[in-house]
Amino acid sequence: MAEKRVLLFLGEGFEDLEAVSILSVCGWTEYRSHLEKVKVETTGLHREVHGRFGLRFAIDHLIDEVDPQDYAALVVPGGFHSHGFDEAYCQPLRDLAKTIHRQGGIIATMCVGILPIAESGLLEGGEATSYAFSRSHDNLGRLRELGCKSTSGPIVVWNRIISCSGPAYSVDVASLLLASLVGMDEAKEIALFMAGTSV
Repeated sequence: MAEKRVLLFLGEGFEDLEAVSILSVCGWTEYRSHLEKVKVETTGLHREVHGRFGLRFAIDHLIDEVDPQDYAALVVPGGFHSHGFDEAYCQPLRDLAKTIHRQGGIIATMCVGILPIAESGLLEGGEATSYAFSRSHDNLGRLRELGCKSTSGPIVVWNRIISCSGPAYSVDVASLLLASLVGMDEAKEIALFMAGTSV
């Protein structure tokens, strides 16, 4: 059974829980041999990136080394602009998102991770959500400026693009992504394993 590959973009100052949720949920596909495997690989602009709350990642592939044809999905966690996340608004990430989406891939974002995707033009005429409590940024207003209908709802799925309002929903986003990649039945089975109970 061929594994699915997911590309996780990590900008400097990324939100730690949002990154880890993707790694953990997809990692649980390794739990039983009958499950379809989903492998997560990281990309970014530096060989090492730092999460806002202390995580450090050695990046698998710099963004200019990535072949988008290799991936079924792109994940963009949010981050803190005060800690370097502005770098996520770069042309290489916008181009990568457009290519992966154009070839039928899924884009999953959390919090402000939706904004670089909106800047790529992929959400024009669509719908998404983002973090509403930023002290210096009107994230929902920015979505509207970019031609997207913004909502204050917790999770929005539109045209294979997933967005959520904050890190509290990151496991839900990861689970939605997993269901899109391997099917609802397998995603439910993995959720059961992760819950650790049959009740």
